[in-house]
Amino acid sequence: MKIKTKLAFFVIFIIIVPVLAVNIFSEKKSEEVSIKLIDDNIANITDNCAVSVNFYFEKIVSSAKELAAFDPIRKLAESSNQEGEEISYGEEYTEDIQTKLKDSFSGNSSLQKIMIINNSGNIIASTDSNDEGKQMPDYESLFSAASERNGVSPLFIDPESSDGTPVFFAAKSIYSSDNERQGIIYQLYETSYIQKIITNVRSDKYTSVAVMDVNGNIFEYPYRSLKMYSESDNFSGADEFLGNIISDGSDEENSYEFDVKNSTRTIFTSRISVCGWTVLNISDKHSIADEVDRSGSSLRNFSIIIVIIFLVLSGVFIYLFTKPVDNIMDTLRKKLKGDPSAKFNIKSNDEFCEIGDAFDDVFEEVFEYDQRYRAIIETTNNISFEINLENTLVTVSKNFNQKFSHRPKDDSISESFIYKLRVHKDDKERYISDFERIMGQANSMQGEYRIKDIYGDFIWIMIKAKKLYNRNDVPIKIMGVIMDIDKEKKSEIHLIQRASFDALTQLYNRETFLKMLASQINEAAGKKTLDAIMFVDLDDFKFFNDEYGHACGDEVLKFVADTLKEICFEHGFAGRIGGDEFVMCLTDLTLYGDCGKIAQEIIDTLSAGFISESTGKQLSIHCSIGIAFLIESGKTTEDVIAAADEAMYNIKKHGKSAYAYAKSHPSSAEAYIDDIL
Repeated sequence: MKIKTKLAFFVIFIIIVPVLAVNIFSEKKSEEVSIKLIDDNIANITDNCAVSVNFYFEKIVSSAKELAAFDPIRKLAESSNQEGEEISYGEEYTEDIQTKLKDSFSGNSSLQKIMIINNSGNIIASTDSNDEGKQMPDYESLFSAASERNGVSPLFIDPESSDGTPVFFAAKSIYSSDNERQGIIYQLYETSYIQKIITNVRSDKYTSVAVMDVNGNIFEYPYRSLKMYSESDNFSGADEFLGNIISDGSDEENSYEFDVKNSTRTIFTSRISVCGWTVLNISDKHSIADEVDRSGSSLRNFSIIIVIIFLVLSGVFIYLFTKPVDNIMDTLRKKLKGDPSAKFNIKSNDEFCEIGDAFDDVFEEVFEYDQRYRAIIETTNNISFEINLENTLVTVSKNFNQKFSHRPKDDSISESFIYKLRVHKDDKERYISDFERIMGQANSMQGEYRIKDIYGDFIWIMIKAKKLYNRNDVPIKIMGVIMDIDKEKKSEIHLIQRASFDALTQLYNRETFLKMLASQINEAAGKKTLDAIMFVDLDDFKFFNDEYGHACGDEVLKFVADTLKEICFEHGFAGRIGGDEFVMCLTDLTLYGDCGKIAQEIIDTLSAGFISESTGKQLSIHCSIGIAFLIESGKTTEDVIAAADEAMYNIKKHGKSAYAYAKSHPSSAEAYIDDIL
């Protein structure tokens, strides 16, 4: 059957008849789909509104966190809580705090005021000077609110507002450097920005948007007054649904239908994750259905007209469409027979002309492809290779000999670089396995290996290869490339090594030490070796920073680190887990008492001290050491370090500058302390 006949049959029986049938029988389904799309759109609008409001609250919470962490504010709050200290206001806090508070108002028109409140409820600083020195009412509830829902309060009416403006506050606790709460940051916001968001997302005249807090208070578009959801004409019929959201915080069902005044309405909800509020979007389902029905009627009439026009145009189209087909088929037959003079001659401006031109270009470029491929192979630094699976021969590009010294006797696979290159002993098994897999069932290969180059050095290379198939899906070739990645790989290894060490002391950092300790615990359990952890904490390290400066403090930490590295060089490994706290893992001990000897050596060496370059003084360092044995103190890194840490703190409580064993050891911390006392 010719294409012309097929197209006529297709147009009449495959397109026109189904279009008419669908147009007649799908009216109801179309309305349902349209309403579903509208509902989905409203749900998406509701979610987008919640995202916008949530982003706004994230900025508010972030601003409060930033202020609470601001060092001058922390110090001001801490000083105001000192017993016996007289609190003064206004000029007492620094210009930095004033500037910081003013900056918080930049670009945030909804922010009304910011106050700093200490633990006694006193307002020690405020952007409104009239507040300073006053006692904040019910301040204890503010401290509780600061730890709930990211510190964002429910809505309430501003008592200072004459028009009943709804407001809320964001509070964040202020902590001292020793993690003691010193007060809170209190930011008061009005809701104009949130009202603007819900105003902008109102989709049509049949929907109404509102925001509900965790207590059920809502404000709607347009804003009239703050009220409970049950008091709203729009939402009063959804009491059970909204009540469940408030009571258990659940919003698994994000839509709910209910009847109000002989009309069915659908409410869509979307949770604001930062503060637990909810965006509500209610739509009048009956009005939307009527609008869809009116639109559908116009569409039906239009589709009938289109079908009639289509019938007329189809005949013309079939004739014009099939005209260039014969030309294409004749020319393709000539091309396939190898006639280089055969050209497509389609006089049209449609895709058939483009197809003809494209075929001409393809046939012309095929000849150039082989030359282009060979030129790329010869000019690139990468080495290409080809494995012919039909005759088991291997060929490589000419630049192979510039990188490697292997000279094959012939082109067979057994004599090729695959089995003759000198591969690093740690990579050889994986290298051979990867090649055997791609020559077997695998379709591709990629791996990194260390290969000895022409100069006798091992260099990193990457080998990528892919299997090619013929039309019968039978593998015929493997094409691959060998890339020199030595510089990049060694740079990567160097970066990994840097990431494992503490920048100041060059000891293992916390993460690396814990990984090595976990491995050592497993190994000790299997081999039954005597291994131990030493927790070393410097006594009164703050004195060096305060008395001589942080440069001197850094010298002290480096001296301690050098001492630990020298002592544990043949006994294990050491790390810095933070501040002036160090840990050592001692492995393959002979006697329990060896730990005590090593600990005393550390104490004596640090006590002898060193001459500081920054101060020129002889500095003596004291430390407290807790010792825990791996086989006695737990099966995890946390258990072992906690045991050593506890033993160290027992020393701290009884005079410092000594060492003690964890309680699980027969020589407990208390027994040792009794001996030294």
